[in-house]
This record gives sequence, structure tokens and C-alpha cells, in this order.
Amino acid sequence: MLRMPLTRLCMFALLIPVTITLATSPSVGEDILVGLAQVDITPPTGGRTTGYSSAQPTEGVHDPLSARVLILQQQGTTTALVAWDLCVVNSPWLFEQVQPLGIDHLLLANTHTHAGPRLKEVDFPSPEEPWRQTLEQRVLATIKQAQTNMFPARFAAAEGQVRIGYNRLVRQEQGFALTHFENPDLKPYGPIDPTVGVIRIADEQNQVRAVLVNYACHPVVLGPRNRQLSADFPGVVRRQVEHTLSENALCFFFQGCCGDINPLRMARGDDRTKDFEVVEQVGTELGTEVLRVLEQMKNETGKSESLRVASSTIDFDRRWESDRSVLTLGVTSLLVNDEIAIITLPGEPFHRYQNVFRHKAGTPHAFVFGYCCNGPYDWPSYLPDIESAAYGGYGASDTTEAEIGAGERLVNRGLVQIYTLQGRLADTPVRQVEK
Repeated sequence: MLRMPLTRLCMFALLIPVTITLATSPSVGEDILVGLAQVDITPPTGGRTTGYSSAQPTEGVHDPLSARVLILQQQGTTTALVAWDLCVVNSPWLFEQVQPLGIDHLLLANTHTHAGPRLKEVDFPSPEEPWRQTLEQRVLATIKQAQTNMFPARFAAAEGQVRIGYNRLVRQEQGFALTHFENPDLKPYGPIDPTVGVIRIADEQNQVRAVLVNYACHPVVLGPRNRQLSADFPGVVRRQVEHTLSENALCFFFQGCCGDINPLRMARGDDRTKDFEVVEQVGTELGTEVLRVLEQMKNETGKSESLRVASSTIDFDRRWESDRSVLTLGVTSLLVNDEIAIITLPGEPFHRYQNVFRHKAGTPHAFVFGYCCNGPYDWPSYLPDIESAAYGGYGASDTTEAEIGAGERLVNRGLVQIYTLQGRLADTPVRQVEK
């Protein structure tokens, strides 16, 4: 149940009530300003990774983990997006710390790598300085750094398609779904969403400064026996894009709604030395498609006309433990140049949500950034769509927290925000009558 009307203006606090924040329409000629920065968040070896209950302490670092910060600003409204190589992490501390920085909206997006640190280990690497504390302090400093390097930006977007995943919930005629964590025969179980979302950010000299990649697939190419820290295939995508573009370009990977999607190829053999060959294959396939899309966009100059943002939180009942306190979750909507619509969803949403949003957003480009928290609430685990919940299986039944239908309500709230930002929902009743 929403606790505030749509017009209430509010900034984030440590305990966020239900809010909707709308940016005013920008004045003519005012550019969207962008700030970029990144920081290494690779922990010391010896801790456990997140994502597999059987994970053993790490023995090395295959590729560094990072947190990448994107600041968007126009007409006095500032949004900070952090894409970090973590699995299922939110940070109430960061939401509190950014308030004095003039950040109106903070969005924490997990790439969902299963080869990153387990931040619940409060005594690693030491009780005095747990890695969560070090990581959060580094990210806060990086947000501040990004704010000092703002530049007028031009935005363009496009889509590609590639299939690197399969739907691990295989429905049976009997009315239930079997969970296929492994797929050694590479069967293309469906449905999935093969859409590759690409947002290009360039400066006034038309130099590409950032590329945002949005795709839905679990980064579980590396399995439970892996003991190397890694960003998994999203790290390969970023490296490939940055190597091909100018040295100043920064690539972000924003995970989509991959709650029910696994990669077709996974490193599950007995030879650990070959694991990262598979990671390279999967990441290169996706990265090659991103570069193909960017090549097709090379003659588009991009726009810097308008940035509008709306955020809200909703209280949900618990699915299984109704006597526990309500679960607060949120959705933020961004509308760039009236052409690029983005909503964020927390937890592990199923792929159908991004199909629905793309179909209904009413913009040339529409993307869902999953695994993304817009407030200091508890991690909600999986968010299955209603039909998938009825079939059951992993992520659709026993590993869920929020009431059935929570995901649909969040998507609908995101759509309401987008429609409001577009001016399609009036403040007063309107009836158009044929004359």
C-alpha cells in the first residue's frame, strides 16, 4: 500500500517512507551532465564467495572486481548509479552517507557474479576492518570523485540480440516446473529474452565516454568449485568493449531480469584450469554483439535534452511468514530525452518483467535494471512472475520472500512513473470527446 501521494517530493533517508520524487522539466538548452568513476573492490583472498552454499575460501584473483559510478544531473536533480561486482548486496550505510552530497536518487546495482565476496563474513579479513566496511568507504569516495568530473553528455540507445542463456525452470505437462541448474547438453530451454540493451554516452566532442550494457543472464559460468575471484562473463564484456573503444571509455554492465535464466555454457568439468576459457567464450559472444550494435550507432550524434526521474517504495506482505514485518521494496524510473526509459527492480526478478515493460513503456528504448536497490531495505531474494510462481521451482517458490504478485506491482508502479514523466497521466480528470 502506498503511503504518500504521487506529488510528494522527498529525498532519501535511512528509513525511507513510500515516496515519489519527480524532477521538473529542464529548461531549453540545459545539457544533461554526467560524471564517471570506478574503483577496485577486489577483496583479499581467503574469504568465501556469495551464491553457492558449498563455496570454499578463495585461493586467488583471476580478474579484478570493480564498482563503477555513473552520475546523472540536470535541473538540480542528481542520480547516482553504482554497478558493482557483487551478488546480492544492498547498503543502508551508503544511502545515509550520500544525503549530504546532494544525491537525490542512489541506485545500487549488482552484476550478480557468484565469484565475488561474501560480505556477511563480518570478521574477514579482520573483525576490526571487515571487507564490507572497506568496500562501502571506497564506493562513497568514488561517488564523490565522479561528482567532481561532470561533463555535458549526449545519449543514444539501440538493441541487439544474442542467446547465451536458457530458462532453468522447465515446465512439465503435469503443471509444475523442474529446475535444471545444469544443462550439459546445451538444450535451449525457453523462454528467455535475448535482447541486448546498449546505451552510449558521448561528450561534446562526440567521444564515447561510457557504454551501458543491459542483458539478462545469471553470471554462473563459474561454478561452486571455483576458488578464484572474478566478475564472471560481465567482466569479459566490459574489457572487450573498453579495449575496442577509446581508453577513456568506461563500460557498465547492468544485469537484467535473469532470475530464471542460466548461461547455456557453464564451467562444470573437473579441470579448474579450463574454467575461464568458458567464461571468455560466453563474455566474448555477448561483447561482440554489443560492439556490433555500437558500430551501427556510429553515425548517431545522440541527444542531451531532458532527464526525468521518479522513485517510489511499496510495502509488501511476506509470502511465507505473514507474522513478520512487511517487506519494503522500491522502483526508480528514469526517462532520458523522452526516448530511453529505464526502471530498476530489486532482488532477482524473472525475465518476463522486462518483456512487459518494453512492450508497454511507449518509448523507442526501454530497459530494466534488475538486482538494483533504490533504498535501504532488506534484500528480497527472488521476484517470480505470478504464472511462474504457480508452476514453482527454484526462485519461484522456496527461495522467495515477497508476496505473490510483488514483481507485477513494482513493474506497474514503474510504468505509472514513466507515464507520469511523459505527461501522459494528468493531475486532473480528462475526457477527450469526439466532436
